[in-house]
Amino acid sequence: MQLHRLSIRLAAIAVVCLGLVACGPTRDDTRPPVDPDIARAAGLLEQQDYLGASALYRELAARNSGSEAIDFLLSAADAALKGRDPSSAGLLLQQAEQSALTPRQDLLRQLLLAELAMAQSRADIALQTLLQHPPSAQTLPDLLQRYYRDLGDAYRLNGNLLESANALQQLDALLSDRQQRLEVQTEILRSLALLNELVLNNLQPSPPGIAGGWMQLALLVKQHGDDPQAMQTLIEQWRERFPQHPALPELLANYQARLQAQIQRAAHIAVLLPKSGPFAAAAAALRDGIMVSLYDIPTDKRPQLRFYDSSDINNTWPLYSQAITEGAEFIVGPLQKDAVTQLARAGDLPVPVLALNQVQTDSIPPANLYMFALSPEDEARQAAERIWLDGLRRPVLLVPQGEWGERIANAFDMRWHGLSGEAVEHRGYDASSSDYSAAITSLLHLDQSEARHRELQRWLGQSLEFEPRRRADIDAIFVAAQPRQAQSFPPQLQFHRAGDLPLYATSHAWTGSLNQQQLADMRGMMLADMPLLVAGSEREQLARALPDIAGPLVRLHAMGMDALKLVPHLRRLHSSTYESLDGHTGNLFMDAGNRILRQSVWLRLDAPPHILGYAARLDLNNAGLQAAPPHAENIEPPVSTTPVTAPPPNG
Repeated sequence: MQLHRLSIRLAAIAVVCLGLVACGPTRDDTRPPVDPDIARAAGLLEQQDYLGASALYRELAARNSGSEAIDFLLSAADAALKGRDPSSAGLLLQQAEQSALTPRQDLLRQLLLAELAMAQSRADIALQTLLQHPPSAQTLPDLLQRYYRDLGDAYRLNGNLLESANALQQLDALLSDRQQRLEVQTEILRSLALLNELVLNNLQPSPPGIAGGWMQLALLVKQHGDDPQAMQTLIEQWRERFPQHPALPELLANYQARLQAQIQRAAHIAVLLPKSGPFAAAAAALRDGIMVSLYDIPTDKRPQLRFYDSSDINNTWPLYSQAITEGAEFIVGPLQKDAVTQLARAGDLPVPVLALNQVQTDSIPPANLYMFALSPEDEARQAAERIWLDGLRRPVLLVPQGEWGERIANAFDMRWHGLSGEAVEHRGYDASSSDYSAAITSLLHLDQSEARHRELQRWLGQSLEFEPRRRADIDAIFVAAQPRQAQSFPPQLQFHRAGDLPLYATSHAWTGSLNQQQLADMRGMMLADMPLLVAGSEREQLARALPDIAGPLVRLHAMGMDALKLVPHLRRLHSSTYESLDGHTGNLFMDAGNRILRQSVWLRLDAPPHILGYAARLDLNNAGLQAAPPHAENIEPPVSTTPVTAPPPNG
């Protein structure tokens, strides 16, 4: 970095000057000696003692004046940021602002301010800072590189992966070191590969140029990364179309080789699903979805499937062992939570498993166990992220009383706390009732307003005109509700003076279509659902092979299709959070616990529903703390506006 290299140069000067003093016969008393603390600070940076270096640079700034003092202040702020002390960095940058800065110092200060904002989970402020202070044509190369690195990071943390990739392309053009370029180009390709195929197809620039070439390359990786022969031919064709593209040959070779190493094909797959009991209907829908995916696979690559009846959860381990004995190289299922728990506590699984449910255990699950479910907790976390991306900062929750509602509230609260550091207030309502006034008035503090009114009347001894006022410190409401309850909330919130607040929900709030009364009550409510449910044309095509897909278990059909589609890609998804797979249930990726997570498609209920697209992913840095500006746009275009019919899945 600029400051680091400056410190090294100063240290070198110090050493040379000290040597001259020691060896030379005379000394020029008109030249002040170089402060040895400069070399000490550089040494602390080399040892990664950033806070020690920051303290020493602060002392150097105090002992100097003018431009030199500013350089030391900026060095101290830079070191404080590296040492994860943003508070000290902010104070140092404020101090530097009070002095006259050279153009180089001013740009460096703006870069440090942007990096400080990102460290404080204010990526919107970082992006605004960078865009308001672009570098000039005379900017030194190292500062220019730092600018585009910061710009790429800020766009990524704001969820704008396309612009992040564009900034990294600018950085790539400035680099001469081949290894650095390879790392940056890998990040470009990974960022674009996170985008849905619709984005990569619909946002192609014209003419395509370098940016379009990168987008086409990302499409090839997403669509054909598991087919080496097809990939090789397509890359050769891509090279013919983009002969001057800067993508390094080793990037394509390394990326393709890595993809192939991560593809986990299985010739024989066992599927464990119950044929009887309370999960039989869900299992049948999953089985149908799996079969649809099976026949989407080319004949020469199609695995052999064998289904096993897992109705008896006590037979889970023997059934797993039997499947292996009969040649299974991969297991899909079981479905019941108790059965999944048995495998999660097994300690070791000789053959990998994609369980069709998620469980928590008090022990570390086997490395070969992956879990995939239509989890209401996942939807709650997505709702928290969507509210954050929409620029809202003070949401409250209404959830049904009982274990299901508490699970959703806890998931939302944990994700919101990770984003903002704040807890979220919630109230439980009686789902068996049609009147939710008690929960609403308590959550909105209307009961406190009425209590103050009664107390004031008692003090004054007279009747007072009164209009209750809801609390002013909230800006959004999230509800967890089935369709009947979800329809009742907007009118009741309107009655209680909260109809102006944005209302968010999970997919459980609707069945995929709205009658006239539901539309009148629920218009404007925002929720997330799976692509297959909102992409009417694709569902119509699938209905020719699977007529039941138009029925009430459509979400489970989609889950079955994705379950088989996931099998060869699990190792790839496990390798990095950057990796994803476009599925019928959403854009799929994996967390550190081997759980498959989904990006769902957001929509605003209307006639027809207004499709907002996929929201940005907020899990792409180590801390998991990202922000976005209030005007953040979706990174996906609409996939459809055709309403369809389907009930919520069992959660």
